[in-house]
Amino acid sequence: MDAFPVGLRPLGIDMAPGGAVWVANSGDDSVSITSVTPTGLGPKTLRPIGTVRGIPAPYAVALCTGGQGIVTSPSDGSVTVNVASTGRLTVKVGPEPYSAACYEGARTTVVVSTLGDNSLVLFEYITGSITARIPNVPGSRGFHGIGITADAGRNLAWVAGTDANVVTVVDLTNSRALAQIPLSRPTAVRTGGPSATTVSVASAGNGNVTTYDVNTLQVRSTSGAVPNVQDYAGSFLGIFFANGMDWVSGSEITVPGATSVAAADFGSPFGPSTSVAVVTSSVSNSVYLIQQAPSTPAQFSAANGAGFLTSQVAPGSLFSTFVRTGVNQNFSADSLPLPRTLGGVILRIGGSLNFSATSGWTYDSTGSNEAPLLFVGPGQINFQAPPGINPGISVPAQLTLPSSTLLTTLRITATSPGIFTVLQNGQGQAAALNPDYSQNGNPQSILGAKPARRGSFIQIFATGAGETDPPLLPGEPAP
Repeated sequence: MDAFPVGLRPLGIDMAPGGAVWVANSGDDSVSITSVTPTGLGPKTLRPIGTVRGIPAPYAVALCTGGQGIVTSPSDGSVTVNVASTGRLTVKVGPEPYSAACYEGARTTVVVSTLGDNSLVLFEYITGSITARIPNVPGSRGFHGIGITADAGRNLAWVAGTDANVVTVVDLTNSRALAQIPLSRPTAVRTGGPSATTVSVASAGNGNVTTYDVNTLQVRSTSGAVPNVQDYAGSFLGIFFANGMDWVSGSEITVPGATSVAAADFGSPFGPSTSVAVVTSSVSNSVYLIQQAPSTPAQFSAANGAGFLTSQVAPGSLFSTFVRTGVNQNFSADSLPLPRTLGGVILRIGGSLNFSATSGWTYDSTGSNEAPLLFVGPGQINFQAPPGINPGISVPAQLTLPSSTLLTTLRITATSPGIFTVLQNGQGQAAALNPDYSQNGNPQSILGAKPARRGSFIQIFATGAGETDPPLLPGEPAP
């Protein structure tokens, strides 16, 4: 999640399929125009395009096909179209126009809900000529309070009558209201486009979203549990709710002062990695861009110090990593406890990884532990996993080298045993001693080795048994 500054007290927001994002800044009479870039795969950011000023206290934004835009001004009784062009048009539509939408017919038609007189006003996008004023349609306060669908050759508008506690279905083709559906304080209406078979409406009073069948007007489903829902949007990334206080999602993302939200899916195949959501924050005067972070970095890995197999890491155990370190000689620890820096190399385990669209992955070492180092060479580092590390399936780690920094995540488990071998490469005969301290093994393959007598005790050299009792400090020798 990344924040991008816009104007003062941003309220409504909308996003076009092509990636254009418009924001209504009610505090300084402006509209910020930005663009999601890139719109395909990979990390995305918001690129500023420009700011349009002189729009009285803008409230809601609706983007139509072809990048056409509509901005409502309830305090001025007007709707501004062609906002991004010098030939923008202001249409006086009636008292308190909060919500607007558009649909494509022979011409682009703008549909506006005027709360002050409970009317639905239709006008042509290009000329601004009002073509219809449909009475008795309770007005909406929603940032996306109108949804457009089609049925039997007719264009239908679903209008969230916030104060009247009803959703009104209006036949735009014949300019008449068809039905009213009771719902407690409806705010946002979302459809899948003119050919959609369902319509979903957010209820601030019920704190949920109800989905209706376009043809029968019957309830298909009810979902969500967010008090005072003011706006919501869904994509492959998930469903997100704004309630005027904070941003609520299944990912437990919160944005103080979250007001309005929009979402879109880009690229092919569609999926969370090609989807974004944007939300306005009237507290921070920013727009937050939410997207799925790419896979966590894996610029190095840990291998068990005994068998050299990439594996889980156990606290207190010996491990190795094989990377180009940038050093041109071997450095070995020559004192105990083991040093935390060797040859200009430091390994931190723990902390946190954070992703930003502008700076990529960054590492925060707060709460991390520096690993004791045994050996640093041009292509290998041997270290001890610090005792006391909490287990986890994706624990961040940062490897600082003399001329670069590498990031990864490690799987920390209670135990991850490995047995050292005579050849010191994880292959063949185990490094084990007989009761008389002679090398255990086959004398025909290992000079001076001999087998153990049945019933005798042998010593096996291993690592990965986990925490000791009593516990030891990192790099501390056994007592």
